[in-house]
Order: sequence, then C-alpha cells, then structure tokens
Amino acid sequence: MKPERSIFHAVFTREFYRHNASFFLLVTGLAAGFLRGSDHIALAELFTSNPLLLSIPFAVWLIYTLKVIAFNSEALKRSENEFLYTFILLPKIDQHSALLITLINQLMPAIVYGIFLVMIALQLDLMLSAAVIVIMLAALIVWATWRLHRSLQQPDLERKVHPVKRWFDRTFHKPYTIFFTEWILQRQPLPLIGFKAFSIAIVLTVCYLYSDEPYDHRLLAMGVVISATAHFPLLMELHRFENFHFPVLRQLPLKFSQRVLYTLGTLSPLMLPECGLLITYFPENLPATVLPESILLLFSVIIFISGSLYVKDRKLEHWNQRIFFTAMALIALILFSIPLPVFIVVLSAAGLYQWRRMFYRFEYISDPINHDR
Repeated sequence: MKPERSIFHAVFTREFYRHNASFFLLVTGLAAGFLRGSDHIALAELFTSNPLLLSIPFAVWLIYTLKVIAFNSEALKRSENEFLYTFILLPKIDQHSALLITLINQLMPAIVYGIFLVMIALQLDLMLSAAVIVIMLAALIVWATWRLHRSLQQPDLERKVHPVKRWFDRTFHKPYTIFFTEWILQRQPLPLIGFKAFSIAIVLTVCYLYSDEPYDHRLLAMGVVISATAHFPLLMELHRFENFHFPVLRQLPLKFSQRVLYTLGTLSPLMLPECGLLITYFPENLPATVLPESILLLFSVIIFISGSLYVKDRKLEHWNQRIFFTAMALIALILFSIPLPVFIVVLSAAGLYQWRRMFYRFEYISDPINHDR
C-alpha cells in the first residue's frame, strides 16, 4: 500500500469505523435480530420492484454519506491532522486514487447492500432498478470524494450572505422558535435533510410492515424510539445553539416552563413529518389510543435526551455510545410489553428533572472544535 493511502486509511477509514462502532452494532443488531434471511430478501424485492420504495435505501445511503462527510470534515479540523493539507503536493493521479479508495472503504456498508439489491434486481429482470442503484452509489462515492478533495484544496472558504437573505432579515421579524431552524439550514442543510430522511424512512418502513402481518403495538413503538434517537445530532446542535452560540438566552428572566416550551416549539415544526406519517399510515389493526401514545413517546424520548445533554458535556463519540445503549434498553423494555404511558411519564419526568437541576450548572469543557463545527 502506498504511503498516502496508509495515512488516509489511518486518519479517515479506521477512525471512522472506530468512532461509529456503536452505530454499526445497533444497525447489525436490528438487521440480524428482527429480520430473518427471507425477510431481507422479501424487503429487497420490494425495494427494487417499486420506484417509490427504492427511495428508502437511497435516503439511508444519503444519510450515511453525509455522516462520512461530516466525520471527514471534523477530522481535518483537528490540529494533529494539519499535515494532511500537504496532500496537494502529490501528483494528481495519486491524490484522486487515494481519496477514491478511502471513500469506497468508508462507504463499504452501503456498497455491499447495494450489490445485494442489484443481485435481487437482476434475478427479477429489473434492469432499470439495477442501473439506478449503481448510478446512485457511484454518484454518492464521487460526491463524497469531491467534498473531501475540496476540503483539502480549499480549507478556508469564505461564506457570503445572499442578498435575498439580507433583504429578508431587514424586512421581517422572526420569532425565536425560527432562529435555530434558520441557523441549522444555513450551516448544515444536508445533514439535517439526511437525519430527517432516515427518521421518515424508519417510520414508513415500520408502518408498511403492518400491511403484511398483524404485529402488535411493540413494533411501532420500537420504530418510534429509533426515529427519536436518530434525531440526537439535531438535538445536540440545538443544545449547542442555545448554550454556546446564543448564550444570552440563559441570562433572560424566563421561567423553566417557558424555556422548555421554547425548545419544544423549535423542535415541533421539525417533527411534523414523523407525526404526519404516523397519523396517515397508522396501522388499522392497532387500537386508536396507540396513535397519541406513539406521538407522545416520540416527544418523551426527545425530552429525555435534551435533559440528559445538560448533565455533563461529553464529546460526540461518547454520546453516540450512550444513545446506542439507551435505544437498545428502551427496545428491550418495549419487548417486555411495558405500557407506553409508563415510558412517556418516566422519560419525560427524568428528562425535565435533569434539565431543571443542571441548567445553570452546565458548562462546556470538552474539545472546542466539536462546538464550532
């Protein structure tokens, strides 16, 4: 292996899989624990035979690619990796080959599943679906490679405010609940779209499974938990916005209930797609009371995570492990048929208690690079 490829493998590929080990364990556990081999084949046949459903794996691959891009961007911001900017001194062919191999290795889980879908599509003589899958995967690889190459070539790009945005800011007054949404759309629009696409795909897939077999409410509850925990990066960004980028909010004379309502008011519009899908595609065989319970469970998990973020400042990789174990614990408890109202009350109470108790004690002490991405 050439030296530049070894370096890129150590900095990007190996560290990416090490930092996201809990994420891969969660996906592997869900895929192997809840779906049999025949179920995977049936699901692949469903994806490849329906263009609309084929967008679900595309959305998941897009989210995964965004995760890879975000990790690579953060890795380049670390002081110990500044030597990578000398990469531009290498011959062009060595630059492109090293980057391409690095991104292929990072995107290997998506590529492997894509090959599986292509094999199923070829067995069903669905040549168009197979071609679309190959083109989509190739486009994601090229896009991620280009993003990393541009970051290495131009590490300090200037950001300009569009004239339409300046006019809009002068003309209209925005309520506080819109501040974060506008801020995250400007800074990280693609990751936001990716997280929402993954969450929506989970809810749609779970609701669709009820059309084949009359599962009980536990399957829907597990899907809601996964959808809620998938919003953790978004919740962490909101936490940073309120306490790091907009610290004046902590000094305002607001009641605790007002602070909670402002946060929930900020998140509620972002959670409308999941709530709308639960209402639209709610399984007919489930009792009507499960619908409001599922929506409340979604928000109770979010409240619990939001409150937990105030307990102690931790780096993202530490939080990923905690969120993974939290999701697995909740899924295990759901399998024991504990009533959903119990989850709603306990999670909401625990989250609000941590939130209220630690709000004025919380301070950032971990790596500042993680706070100003």
